[in-house]
Amino acid sequence: MKILTFIFLVFFGTVLSQTNRFFYELKFKSDSTTNNYRQAIMVLDINSEEIKYYDNNFLVKDSINKKFNQENTSWTSQIPVTRKIGTEKNTNYEMIDFQVYSYQTNDEIKWKLLDETKKYQDLNLQKATTNFRGRKWTAWFTKDFPFPEGPYKFQGLPGLIILLQDEQNQYIFSLIKNVKLPETYDTSNFLEIRYGDKPIPVTEKIFIKKKLEFYNDPFHEIRAKLDEGKGNSFDYNGVRYRKSSELKPIVEQEREEIRKNNNPIELSKAIKYKK
Repeated sequence: MKILTFIFLVFFGTVLSQTNRFFYELKFKSDSTTNNYRQAIMVLDINSEEIKYYDNNFLVKDSINKKFNQENTSWTSQIPVTRKIGTEKNTNYEMIDFQVYSYQTNDEIKWKLLDETKKYQDLNLQKATTNFRGRKWTAWFTKDFPFPEGPYKFQGLPGLIILLQDEQNQYIFSLIKNVKLPETYDTSNFLEIRYGDKPIPVTEKIFIKKKLEFYNDPFHEIRAKLDEGKGNSFDYNGVRYRKSSELKPIVEQEREEIRKNNNPIELSKAIKYKK
C-alpha cells in the first residue's frame, strides 16, 4: 500500500491538539524456528504531549463497538506502549489469562547514524543502526516527517522511522500510510482502560513472576473449580473435563505453545521456560 499524504508534510508547529497517525505493517516470527511470518498493522499516534503505539485491531474493534453500542474487546500479540514526548520511560500493557497489567520501563536507545541514503516512495531516507535488548536493528528514517519517533519504543532519530528490521529478519516494520486527525484521538477507552477494565499496575519484575506462575499452572482457576466438586465441569476443544487430574494433557499443550511462541521483540527479555 502506497504511503499517503507525502506531498503535504507534517510539522510540529501545526495545531497542537491534532494527532499525526502512522500505520506500520509488521511482519514477525513469534516462533523463531519457523520460516512463516505473522502479520499485524500497528498504529503510532503522535500527539502534542504523548506517543501511543498499539494494534490497529483496537481501532477496528472500537469503531464497531461505537456503531453498535457494544463493549467487546480484543487483544494483541504485540506489546502496546505509551510514553510522554521527549522521555524514554514507557508504559507497557500486557495480558495474562485475560487480565491486563501495566508496568513502567526505561528504554534508552543509542543510535549510530550512517552516511548511507536511499529513496523510498518519494522520501529521502538515511540509515541508522542500534543494539536494543538482544537484537541489532537497522532503521531508515526521513527528515521529511520531522518527528523523532518510530514504531514500538524506537525513537531519538532526527526524523520519523519509515523502515525498521532486526538483523535476523524476525521483526520487520514498514510504514504504509499516514493520516492527520484534527483533534487528539482519545484511546483511553480501549488502550489505557479496556471498556471499564483498568490494567493492574505492577513492576516489570512482578509481571515476569506472574507470567511464570501462569506457565506453571495455566488452568489454575479451572483446576480450583473442579477440585470443589459440586458437579463442576470444563469444556475445552470439544472435550469435557470433570476432574483436575484430567487437565494434565492440555496443561502440557499450553506450556508447549508458550515455549514455542517465545520470540519477543526484546529478545534479551525472553523467559527461559522449563519443560
